[in-house]
Amino acid sequence: MSNKKVSIIFHSVCGNNYLIAKNFYEQFKNNGADVSIYRVEDSNFESLSEQFPIAGQYKDEIMNIEVANVEKVLDSDIIVMGSPTYYGNVSGAMKSFMDSFSPCWPEAKLWGKKFFAFSTSANPEGGGDMCLNTMNIFAQHMGMVSIPVPSNLLQGVSLPAYGILHYVGDFSNIRLNENIKKAINLMVERLLII
Repeated sequence: MSNKKVSIIFHSVCGNNYLIAKNFYEQFKNNGADVSIYRVEDSNFESLSEQFPIAGQYKDEIMNIEVANVEKVLDSDIIVMGSPTYYGNVSGAMKSFMDSFSPCWPEAKLWGKKFFAFSTSANPEGGGDMCLNTMNIFAQHMGMVSIPVPSNLLQGVSLPAYGILHYVGDFSNIRLNENIKKAINLMVERLLII
């Protein structure tokens, strides 16, 4: 059993990052971690879920998750963060959340905490690696230790070193496959022993 305190923070509109965050949450919980899951505030989520059916599929579940803030994650040993890829970067909502940590920087309040990133992207050309890098660079500036995906995590499956990346298709309707679920399980095991 683990006594590690873990915070999972995600932004999700179409539900894919929510599903990844939920899988991380369940695996950490199954491994005995003290785990919390939070969503970032998104003032556009209600209107988007009305415009796009895929965005409404997990709306109620997402809205029932507590909104993240800096104070809630400061005592975490491990921080896992996930954002959709918007134009090769994190979403605006995730960027605002990351910027809210600026008061922590001068005193290095996050120094030494372990950090892991995940993202979704329409396809391999969508800039998902850059989105993962943005989150890892944020973590490094905050003094956290970015944990990479080992090259041998899953035999025959290539994942970026920067985090777990799931391709969702042009309509964001490709849900998690078994390889992504296995990768999450294996990364949780590794994060808890590092």
